[in-house]
Amino acid sequence: MRQSLRLAILGTVAAASFAGSAQAATTATGTATAEVLSSLTVTATQNLGFGQIAANAGGTVTVNADGTTSSSGTLISTGTRSPAAFAVTGSPNTSVIVTLPSGPVNLTRSGGSETMSLNTFNSNPGGAFQLGSAGAGTFNVGGTLAVANGQLAGSYTGTFQVSVEYQ
Repeated sequence: MRQSLRLAILGTVAAASFAGSAQAATTATGTATAEVLSSLTVTATQNLGFGQIAANAGGTVTVNADGTTSSSGTLISTGTRSPAAFAVTGSPNTSVIVTLPSGPVNLTRSGGSETMSLNTFNSNPGGAFQLGSAGAGTFNVGGTLAVANGQLAGSYTGTFQVSVEYQ
């Protein structure tokens, strides 16, 4: 009888132990998701134009990304001045950030080696902006052109790089 009672108690304890273990273990299922965004493209749609400049004793001409213009020094700036314009396409309703040149770029006189320095780039909108529901957006870029005293007459051109990336 004692042996039976011990076995009964041992069986009850073992059953309770297994039941407790079974209740303590549980599982859950997690879900992983990812969205692959469309490749970004950026295209120049308008050049950065500084108009016509009479250098005189030199100075600077600034064309801002918002379309405002100014000049310094004794030069005379006239004609059509406009910021560069760029079109961006990518995934709808995503945020992108614009990176502008960090240093100066040179504009070189056609048929010559004379240069003018373009620097202090700015953009509108500045920094990051959101692409629309069709995945398209635009931004403008401006900068400041340094014109030397007695800058040689001619047509000056140069290029600068901008980039966009998802933010």
